[in-house]
Amino acid sequence: MKHAVHFVRCADYETALPSAFERLVSASGLFEEAALRGKRVLVKPNLLTDRTPEQAVTTHPALLRLVVRRLKAAGAVVSVGDSPASTANLNVTLERSGIGAVCEEEGVPFVSFEQGGVQHFEKDGFSFLLAKPVLEADLLVNLPKVKSHSLTKLTAAVKNLYGAVPGYSKTTLHRLYPKPETFGRLLQAIWSVLPPAVNLADAVVGMEGQGPSNGKPVRLGFLAVSDDPFALDTALCDVLHLRPATVPYLKGCEAAHAPEVLGDEVTVPSFEIPSGSHLLDLLPAWFVHLAAHLLWVRPAFAPDLCIRCGKCVKACPATALALCADAAFPRLDAKACIGCACCHEVCPKGAIRMKQSTILRLVGAFKGLD
Repeated sequence: MKHAVHFVRCADYETALPSAFERLVSASGLFEEAALRGKRVLVKPNLLTDRTPEQAVTTHPALLRLVVRRLKAAGAVVSVGDSPASTANLNVTLERSGIGAVCEEEGVPFVSFEQGGVQHFEKDGFSFLLAKPVLEADLLVNLPKVKSHSLTKLTAAVKNLYGAVPGYSKTTLHRLYPKPETFGRLLQAIWSVLPPAVNLADAVVGMEGQGPSNGKPVRLGFLAVSDDPFALDTALCDVLHLRPATVPYLKGCEAAHAPEVLGDEVTVPSFEIPSGSHLLDLLPAWFVHLAAHLLWVRPAFAPDLCIRCGKCVKACPATALALCADAAFPRLDAKACIGCACCHEVCPKGAIRMKQSTILRLVGAFKGLD
């Protein structure tokens, strides 16, 4: 079965976005009044941490504003919600991202997933908590920012709903399921219990390189929408020159979530992804275990950039980092590190890079993946 994925070109957020959004809405038919009137709709942007819109870490507030206005005009009961990284201050994140101002000006509540209660799930061998406000919605409008990711290579529609896991529960899951392939199956399990969703990707300006928070803003120049997050991300892979099979959460989804690409033809000359622990999935588990001292992905610190804020230490699910008075940057317990990239994700100064061992780099070069 194929799932429609609609693309429209969009050059900027200032002048091109309103007309591009209207074209996308009209072509996809996913915001029809008949399907929205009276429905409880939760809009889920990417609100990872306290960055400005120009830094391309979070969903652009101009897109959120258009979505909220469209939903309200259709008679939906609208709220906006998310759970930022555990080290981020929610109020500061709302202010700096511009998301808080949109909610206030448009008269819609912002729902903190940490404060709305949780429901426990056992699904496909995974145990996880999800925020009740997400589960109680009739419809989710998922607004991911298209970015590279140090653990999953790509973060877009599927990964954005990992934010439905509240607070430090996200850190716990990274500790329990650190391997990219396993973490990808966890994301699939989470989506299997979520309400229906409209997934609209913010790819006017995305992020490449050391994503999801310390990469480089890159002008991608499009929006894309689908009612199927896996089909949307698979279509994005084609545009971004990625093989879906190398994105952990897309493995095994080919038949059930094949995309039918419609709308504008979109091309992106290049898209840089970080080298990451996904390469460990290429090797037999027994070999990875035996050669663990030779096969690793770990954080490396730039002393001139580190401000010793301690966010990476707080975010580490394996307690592998520590701030010491006699060190310019956090010390790493290499044996404890699980390579999850949580520290990299929350660093406010881009002082952390995920570094591969020499042998792992050679594996990537041989396989032609990095």
